[in-house]
Amino acid sequence: MLVLLGIPTAAFFGLLLLIADCTARCQANHERLVPVGLVVLGLALTVVGVLLLMGRLGARPRRL
Repeated sequence: MLVLLGIPTAAFFGLLLLIADCTARCQANHERLVPVGLVVLGLALTVVGVLLLMGRLGARPRRL
């Protein structure tokens, strides 16, 4: 579920950053900070989802 949420979030806000026309005033006001943060959040959700699927996070050792 995290992967299915993370990939579209990162893709949408990444594309938004690519097509946005940000002037020097916009950059001085750090208006790109929110979309960049959301791209990072989407990538983090994807990584956590993949690691959970692989069993690397929160996995207990199996007892035989």
